Amino acid sequence: MNKKAVLPWIIALLLLAACGGGNAEPAAPTASNNTSSSPTTEVVDNAEAEEAVAPVEEATAEESAEAVEDAPEEASEEAASEVVVEAAPASPFGDRPMSGIDPETGLVINPDSVNPGDTFIVRGEIISMNLTPITAPEFLILSPDGFRFRLRSQSLNDTFYEDGDQLQPFQYRNGMLAQATATLAANATRSDIPTSTDLVLIKSE
Repeated sequence: MNKKAVLPWIIALLLLAACGGGNAEPAAPTASNNTSSSPTTEVVDNAEAEEAVAPVEEATAEESAEAVEDAPEEASEEAASEVVVEAAPASPFGDRPMSGIDPETGLVINPDSVNPGDTFIVRGEIISMNLTPITAPEFLILSPDGFRFRLRSQSLNDTFYEDGDQLQPFQYRNGMLAQATATLAANATRSDIPTSTDLVLIKSE
């Protein structure tokens, strides 16, 4: 083949190759599109981070609210307990129990029932009395549990307060406090009542 005839074809191929390379250069915008995705990724990450932090802040707020709500209740309970302690009056009978078993004598205190032959301790308030004769007065004593005990005691001349003070018969009043060891006779009938020889009056504070 004639070289002069081939030369135009070679030039044409070189031009085509050159045109193809020029078309490949605009690929750069594709890279810029990929880089533009980075801010989108960062925005998503920040949103997720905010969502992760938000529950912690909410939980902290809830815990603070619960602590604020609990604090007044605890303060109220403490104040109530202080009021109860201050309002509770001291028993005029001191440390002596008002029910159960007396630790010193082993006798029942203010029993809920009395049978013939029983010996027991009565502690409470005198709500009724019959001082005639003064040598054998009768007292009706009410216990804190609501049990009533009628008994006949020793003479008023032999009846004293714990500290040794003594009342005249006309000075006796309902509402005074007393304690006594009483016994119901083993052969007692329905009309018999317990008797005591050691009834003592208690001064209320």
